[in-house]
Amino acid sequence: MSKRMVKIMFVLALVLGVAVPGAEAQVNAMSGKATLKYTKQLTVPVGDVDGHIMQVAEANGTSANTGKWDFMSGAAATSVGTADLTKGNGAQSGYFIVSKDGNKTVCKYTGTIRTVLSSEGKPLTSMSGQWKYVAGAGVFAGCTGQGVYQGSFISQDEYIVEFKGIVVQ
Repeated sequence: MSKRMVKIMFVLALVLGVAVPGAEAQVNAMSGKATLKYTKQLTVPVGDVDGHIMQVAEANGTSANTGKWDFMSGAAATSVGTADLTKGNGAQSGYFIVSKDGNKTVCKYTGTIRTVLSSEGKPLTSMSGQWKYVAGAGVFAGCTGQGVYQGSFISQDEYIVEFKGIVVQ
């Protein structure tokens, strides 16, 4: 990576409020895509208005790198989260864990789920939000960083999520 690119990433880290622990810190732009399928799911009606539910779910799959920097391509990906939805729309939050060869990143995400009906009356559900690293292991021990995500369901229990941001090591 050129010195100019390192400077740009360092300034980006400062603008985004990411702590840079020392001059030797390495800032990398990263992006990826994970395909996840629910392995555990509990949905409970709230009972206040029609269609209001709380959901706790775990989904597992594989992450692929989509950027120039090889960020954990082929790694195991797990999402554990909650959703507070009314007729398929509302808030979501949880943790997204990517691990490979003893290296791991854990980020906390918060966002929104939106569901609209297609012209055929089929629900089309998407999600978007922000994430921030809260833990790491291996080469990512002590890492910081943050970014954004967006995704959509490809079946009732499977979805694709794309993410991008920075990781500071």
